[in-house]
Amino acid sequence: MKMDKPFINSFMSLFLVLFLIVPVQMIAQDQQPKKIIYETNMCLAVDDVGGLAMIHALQNRGEAELLAVCLNEVHPSGVAAIDAINTWYGRGDILVGVFRGSFPDPDTSAYLDDLTKFPHNLNDKSALNALKVYRKVLAKQPDNSVTIISVGFMNNLDVLLKKEPALVAKKVKELVIMGAHNGDDHNLGFHNTAKAAQNVLENWPSPLVFHHLGGDVLTGLGLKETPAGNPVREAYYKYLGSKFQELPSHDQITVLYGVRGDCNYFSKTSSGTGSIPSGFKWDMKTRNDSVLQYLLPAKAYAIIIEDLMLEAPKK
Repeated sequence: MKMDKPFINSFMSLFLVLFLIVPVQMIAQDQQPKKIIYETNMCLAVDDVGGLAMIHALQNRGEAELLAVCLNEVHPSGVAAIDAINTWYGRGDILVGVFRGSFPDPDTSAYLDDLTKFPHNLNDKSALNALKVYRKVLAKQPDNSVTIISVGFMNNLDVLLKKEPALVAKKVKELVIMGAHNGDDHNLGFHNTAKAAQNVLENWPSPLVFHHLGGDVLTGLGLKETPAGNPVREAYYKYLGSKFQELPSHDQITVLYGVRGDCNYFSKTSSGTGSIPSGFKWDMKTRNDSVLQYLLPAKAYAIIIEDLMLEAPKK
């Protein structure tokens, strides 16, 4: 009997979900939640929102503990928007820090102002600066226990490293970077942050993990079926000009690795050199830095990510 293509695709999607998610749940039962600080430039693009939604879903499942969110943009609605998302997931007490400093040509946003209409307590004026948040949070954590997931610029991390190098060396286990290890002039240089990026790349004490994956991993369409009170839904809706469609998932891939690690999702390489457009280069093996590579088809990542992005708050 000949089976039509939609049936085969649906069957394969179900198989992938069972194959990929069940082992992770089994692993998560035997491990402590991954301690996460989310370093984001949530403003111009919207995949930062999808990444934050994933962290909350992973915390619901016992795989992550979101310690803080730090914004390296300067949009006046950024803090309130982040706090609105945290509040939606029942975690409005999570600290949100913001960059305080020079930030040339700040980005506009199609959705941040709209998220301030959702319940929240923090705003740009009441939030602590990111350095104070890092100091407060890291000091309370066990040594070598914190993973920083960076899906934005390096300005907050630059300040942290300059002011508290010993605290970083003692508490941070891994820094996961959404950015290419060679030639990245956006996350590793935009808004006059190239010097900040160089300081982090040159002096960060724990291993760095880079990637530029996710452009072919399309997610977000399913948010249409979530409640209207969901600020994640609203962010995608407004970003797309009051409609829903699939979008690339660069930041969500960063979160997926940052929380679950290699799992059966990624391979890593640690050879050669890294570089940024300013001319700075470094040997990847010196610090055991690595670059992520896919082990699965793009559709498999999309299934995993969408499942997490659509998860309802824990009651």
